[in-house]
Amino acid sequence: MKKIKNIIVPTDFSVTARNAFQYAQGLAEALDATLTVVHVREYFFPTSEENFEPFAATEETQLDEAFGIFIKENDTIGAGVITKNKVKTQILRGNAVDSLLELSGQEDTDLIVIGTTGLQDFLSRISGSTSLKVATKAHCPVILVPREASWMGIERIMYASNYRSMTSSMIGDATNFALQVEAATHFVHIDSAGYEGDSSVEDINWSRLFSSISPHLSYQTHSLYGTDIIKELEKYSEAHRINLIVFVSRHRGFWETLLYKSVIQNMAISTDIPMMVLHLEDQW
Repeated sequence: MKKIKNIIVPTDFSVTARNAFQYAQGLAEALDATLTVVHVREYFFPTSEENFEPFAATEETQLDEAFGIFIKENDTIGAGVITKNKVKTQILRGNAVDSLLELSGQEDTDLIVIGTTGLQDFLSRISGSTSLKVATKAHCPVILVPREASWMGIERIMYASNYRSMTSSMIGDATNFALQVEAATHFVHIDSAGYEGDSSVEDINWSRLFSSISPHLSYQTHSLYGTDIIKELEKYSEAHRINLIVFVSRHRGFWETLLYKSVIQNMAISTDIPMMVLHLEDQW
């Protein structure tokens, strides 16, 4: 993962979006990064070419005012410092998911921080919320911030992954963020088979894997077994006071289906701990 210089924060000006913006402020200060607040406006079709420009101009003015109020009212840093120096705004048009996915692939987009409501209705659980769709398909890391979460700093990160795909390159990408925020790292192997004793996990030489990355990184390794992975992850997170859960996987293949569509979606509904989705085949 490249050094994070610009953080994208999508907003619909809701309470959930406000909370995500406040979280992103704290993270931006920790990383010395800038924030870009993005609002996606659905396409509109004017009744005639004559009223297009006045309508568009009025809409732009209203959105500029909404941006100003949104940033000012949620400036948790104080003294207007972050408002004046570190927050930019951007308006996109089109489908929200498609627009944000396109933005995620741009060179100056290093990270997206987006809010989740946690408790979703039946339709949302079937179709998937905007935030979950963006998180699982984006071309940059995405942090999902539950409405109940607040910025408390990141001291302990849990990387939930499949150890069988562990390589020095993978660990280098996965731990780069931990090094940027100076957080202790917990590598947790997820196995839903329900039994212990995976020799491929036990045979990993962790010292060798980390030797070429950073000798200063604080890390632990654990394995979670059982059919209720969500419960096991929640128990581990609480016991070890985890501040950020990172799901390490790929867009394609078995783990994309199993881990993303099941574990991430269910965790997003139930947990109040922010979650990062990290796509390892993308180059940052």
